[in-house]
Amino acid sequence: MSVMYIVGSESCSISVDEPSSLIVALYLRQIIGISGLTAPEIPLLEPSPEIWPAWAARPSDGLTELPDPFTGLLDREQTAREWARWWRYALADGSDAGGKLQPPRFSAFSGTPSLRTLLQMYHERASLWTDAITIDPRVKRAHSAPRDGLDELARQAARNWRSKPFRLRITVIPVQTEHAWQLAPDHILMTRNLIADRENVLDWLRSRLLSLR
Repeated sequence: MSVMYIVGSESCSISVDEPSSLIVALYLRQIIGISGLTAPEIPLLEPSPEIWPAWAARPSDGLTELPDPFTGLLDREQTAREWARWWRYALADGSDAGGKLQPPRFSAFSGTPSLRTLLQMYHERASLWTDAITIDPRVKRAHSAPRDGLDELARQAARNWRSKPFRLRITVIPVQTEHAWQLAPDHILMTRNLIADRENVLDWLRSRLLSLR
């Protein structure tokens, strides 16, 4: 499941998306304890993967403690390299990357066998947790907080530029900070805590968006 909307006009639009594939990736990273793999460095998830919402379906394995995949099964360094490769791809591809997560075989991950094994072990749990925190009404409110302001900002930019169309993409992740990173002129990675802070996020975006020509 992905949270997404688009505001603005044909000449200038802003899309806001929280791809489930990125949350699944961060979930796996955290539960197996690998770090230092992202550029920029991404904080831990909020809420923690150990917290299950009361309304969430539980995994069919019934496990309260997850097995350590690096005890005689996977190589930690190899798995970390493959995870980092997947993260870069999922971040660039957005919601489309979720289509690659097809259990139980995960055929799209044949070139990353350690990651494929990890997904076969934990994808059900990661997917259930991701869906549970995404359908929380508070998430919808967080994303919607700056929506009208973003729409006006996009229209203002279109009036100022009067040039070729521009599409700004905001990718949201639920992690423990209020921050944003400009990955490209048309792509911003932003935390859920920041998108929920209406005035702050509009101020942050205004100078960057209106400076683009």
